[in-house]
Amino acid sequence: MDGGPDSFDTLKGIAEVVNKRVPIVFDSGVRRGQHVFKALVSGADLVAIGPPVLCGLAAGGSEGARQVFEKINDELKMTMQLAGTKTI
Repeated sequence: MDGGPDSFDTLKGIAEVVNKRVPIVFDSGVRRGQHVFKALVSGADLVAIGPPVLCGLAAGGSEGARQVFEKINDELKMTMQLAGTKTI
């Protein structure tokens, strides 16, 4: 919806209300490793990255999907290093 709150903006509040009673699976607009990091820092327990992987699969088969996973993982590692974080 136009004017609705951004999913990243609401994630932290949801995580606070849930308070680890149920796992939070974040699946909303994740396209880069930086998005994965932001979701995990905001309280997600699991981050889904289906659309980019499906695009990689469509473009290059299993090798294309693997490359998407590698790229997102490399971006996540770089973001973690820049943030001074060693582990998730």
